[in-house]
Amino acid sequence: MKQCPQCQRTYDDSQSFCLMDGTPLAIENEEETVVRRQPPAPKKSRFLLWLGILGLLLLAGSVLVAGFLIYKYRGTGENEQAKRQSNVNSSSSPTPSSTPKTTPTPELANSSPVENSSPKTEKPPANNSDSDDITPIDWNTTGTGFKNDVGLIYKFQCPAKGTENTIWGSDIYTQDSSICTAAVHAGIFSLADGGIVTLEFRPGRLTYGSTVRNGIKSSTFGEYSRSFVVRQ
Repeated sequence: MKQCPQCQRTYDDSQSFCLMDGTPLAIENEEETVVRRQPPAPKKSRFLLWLGILGLLLLAGSVLVAGFLIYKYRGTGENEQAKRQSNVNSSSSPTPSSTPKTTPTPELANSSPVENSSPKTEKPPANNSDSDDITPIDWNTTGTGFKNDVGLIYKFQCPAKGTENTIWGSDIYTQDSSICTAAVHAGIFSLADGGIVTLEFRPGRLTYGSTVRNGIKSSTFGEYSRSFVVRQ
């Protein structure tokens, strides 16, 4: 049987349209077919997933690089500190080269001193400000090889055509700084000319600054047990 959706009249299966209003007949109890569309698959979820993975990789790489730089910087600082501490310990222990000259006896008054070009084995001059003794040294000679009591004064001769060596400090230098280079930094003479410089030992300092003077750049350093100043 068929039924009119409008007037609800029923007809046999041979009829196709309602005789009253011409509405197409429908089979009784036939339910209207409903077509449901599947929602489209989300496209952004996969993009966001890859974006999150990329962000995590970048973050992990940044952490690794930062850790490597911190490790390298800390290792370099510890090596430098150990080296400087070794220099401090070596300066505090007596060595044969740190023994000052003794006053010559009358029997040896006319004898000539033996010159030694090695900065590690040379003997320092008399330890007073009135002494005219001048000791030849090289440009790599530091104050470490000499007796370093506070107030001791030495005079040194630096050769011409010198080579710049490392110094720490400004005006007041660490004991292990190059004596001749400190003299150039202080403006006493130049690398090309060389000359005579007077050194006076001073107490240690908590810090040593860095400046650029006369073409020489000094380095900074922290606490050091002994220092010196230079003058003409």
